[in-house]
Amino acid sequence: MKFTRRAGLAGATLGAAAILATTAALATTTASAAPATSAIPQCISGNMRVWTGSPGDGFAGGVVWQIEISNIGHHTCRLFGYPGVSAVNNSGHQVGLPADHNGARVLVTIPAGGTAHVVLTATDPSNVCGSHQVHGSSLRVFAPGQFHSEITPFSVSVCAHSVTLHVDAVHAGAGVPGFSGS
Repeated sequence: MKFTRRAGLAGATLGAAAILATTAALATTTASAAPATSAIPQCISGNMRVWTGSPGDGFAGGVVWQIEISNIGHHTCRLFGYPGVSAVNNSGHQVGLPADHNGARVLVTIPAGGTAHVVLTATDPSNVCGSHQVHGSSLRVFAPGQFHSEITPFSVSVCAHSVTLHVDAVHAGAGVPGFSGS
């Protein structure tokens, strides 16, 4: 009788161990299948290139452009929020006021070789400030969360003392139709 009791106890112990091992394996598989967003590092300036899609889409009172942010690094990274955007002259000095921000902020993951975008709206300065315009030959763009900017060629007239550039938050994927980003 003791033999049967021990065999039963041993069988129950092995069965419980098997269930615990299976549960632990499933928990490990589930956790690794869906990595936490915080495990993906923030994109850094040295691994990004900023460029503008051409041509812009005109509307009564302005033009809409796509500013592309490409991940040229070797690893997936993330961006959140708004870029800093301002027009600069040939000497690299800011002209006019920086762009204001519109829209909801979302977290965007960019794979290595991938591209995200923001929409830049340039209001026609003659509708805002008349003849008090200044001309920029490039855009200075700080990707969301970054302290180093990139300069991209971009001809635009803006008001000297009124906001005429507007950007929304970063969006996943390229904003240029037909461009895959890889």
